[in-house]
This record gives sequence, structure tokens and C-alpha cells, in this order.
Amino acid sequence: MTLVTSVGRLAAGLLMLVWSGTAIAAESKTYELAIASLEPVEAPSTKTVQFMADLVAERSEGRLKINPNPGGTLGNGLQIMEGVSIGTVDMVSMVLEWYAPFVKDLNVYGMGFTFRDTDHFTSFIESDVFDEMKQQILEKMNVRVLAANWIGLPRVLVSKTPVSSPDDIANINMRVPEIETYLKVWRGLGTNPTRVAWPEVYLALKTGTVDAAEGPLDQMYATKFYEAAPNITLTNHLQQAFSVAVNEDVYAGLPDDLKDILAQAAVEAGEHFQELVRTQFSEDRQKMIDEGATISEVDTGPFQEMLEPVIKDSEDTGFWTPGLYDRIQAIK
Repeated sequence: MTLVTSVGRLAAGLLMLVWSGTAIAAESKTYELAIASLEPVEAPSTKTVQFMADLVAERSEGRLKINPNPGGTLGNGLQIMEGVSIGTVDMVSMVLEWYAPFVKDLNVYGMGFTFRDTDHFTSFIESDVFDEMKQQILEKMNVRVLAANWIGLPRVLVSKTPVSSPDDIANINMRVPEIETYLKVWRGLGTNPTRVAWPEVYLALKTGTVDAAEGPLDQMYATKFYEAAPNITLTNHLQQAFSVAVNEDVYAGLPDDLKDILAQAAVEAGEHFQELVRTQFSEDRQKMIDEGATISEVDTGPFQEMLEPVIKDSEDTGFWTPGLYDRIQAIK
């Protein structure tokens, strides 16, 4: 009886030693994740990715390292999103419309003038409607959205010639990304949509391949689009938010404490981003004007009216779940 007990105690002790060693090894293991984005090094979103990486490194005491890859170095928008879906890219910092090719309900987000203003858009990001979209992204893409509160300034039009009405953009070559909603919007507004990758837009404007482009107001200075197309028109046709997302299998492979650190840092970085873009734009706006840019407001009513048939057709043809547009309009 004594021998059996001693053997049992010895086995339990060995088991505890093995468990302790495994736990210590897990706690000391380091992880490195690559995060991809399209924006240039000086863009507010890129700076905020680094801010998030620094938070994660500090709070994890070096156990988790986030390696930024800005400027489309890991591919164009679709390639990056496909990569994070299958796991060849660990993480992404991308505007929300890049999920639309994979999750159809995100098409409504990219439709022009879906949101009344930034307050309406912020309420949407915090709503059950958007929670449902994030769940669809997880189920259909195997991608977990950690944060989507990186809310920047609205997207605006940048063009070679001034724009005061839809007539001024009729039949021009308009740069759009490889996102179907953008094609619908700018075709509906009377332009000739031309697909150009984001890192190539400046050259396309400079060489005349396209006459106009659009993008977040807070990125106009970093991208230097205004040098090739000096007329910035505040169409505010799309409220803009970046998301931080991670491949679900990669996320599942992290210890629980590192999951919490990463998720919390992503949200905190969003708050930092909002402050950064607004502070930086107050400086960049005057710089662009000093360098020859013209920033103009415009009556968006005629533009919105032109898109009403596009919205109806999109709803009728199942471009997003029927009734989704109305659900978003009902958000207070």
C-alpha cells in the first residue's frame, strides 16, 4: 500500500513538473504577426498601426510583435484580403469596403451617401447591424475583426478640373478600386470608372490615365494626389473607417492573455487614430492650400439623387440583404 502510494505521488509530481514546464514554455514563447495595409508610410493609419504595435510589444513584454507592411508591399487590396482569409497574411489594417467582395452585406457600406454624417456612421459601427456583419466576416472569411473604430474623415473627390455639380464629372475617367460597389456608384454618377490600384493612383493622375479619384480627406496630403489633381471637392460621399482584423486560426493560436492584449490595443489605437487624423488634417489642410490645392464644398443633393436608382436596383437584385439599407437608415 505504501509502495503504491509512493509511486502515485511520484507520478503526480512528475505530471505537475511536466505541466509546469509546459506552462512556463507557453508563457515565455514569442509570437510575430505581419500586418498588411495599402496606405503610404506617412498616412495616419500607418502611423497608428505602429502605435498599436508599440502598445502590444510593451504590454506583452516582447512576447507578441506586430510587424507593419504598409504601401501595398504584400499585395493589392484583394490579394491582401484573400491572404488574411487563408492565413498567408496574419493581420490587416484595411478600410471596411474591402470585405465587400467576400461578404455581400458590406456592399451597403460602400454605397455613396448611405450615412447621413459621422455621428450616424459611428452609431452604425456600434450597432447590432454591424455586429451581424462582423459575424458574417468571421464565418465566411475566417477573419476576426478586432476593431473598426478607426474612424477617419469622409472620402472626397480629387480632380484635375473644378467640380461644382454632377455635370462637371460626366464621362470623365474616374479611378476606382476592384470593388463592385465603387463601380456602381461612379457609373451611376455619370463617370467612366477605371480600375487602378491604390499605390498607382498618383501616377495615373499625373499621366492623365484618370481625370479624377477619390479617397479619405485625411490621406490627401500623405498621398500627394493634390499635386497631380489640385481640386479637392468635399463630396463626403462615404464615411471612412479602417478595421484591424486577424486570421481566426492565427488568433486562436495565441495564448489568452495575448489575445486580450491584441484586441484591447486595436480598440485603443482606434481612439488614437481618430484624434491623430483630425489634429494632423488641421495642419495638412493649410499645407495643401499653400502648395496650390483648392478645397471646395459642394451641394451633395444632386449627387445623392443620381444614386437613388442605383440603391433601388442594388436592393432589388440582392446586392445586399433586402431591407438592410432601411435598417441602417433607421439607426439614430
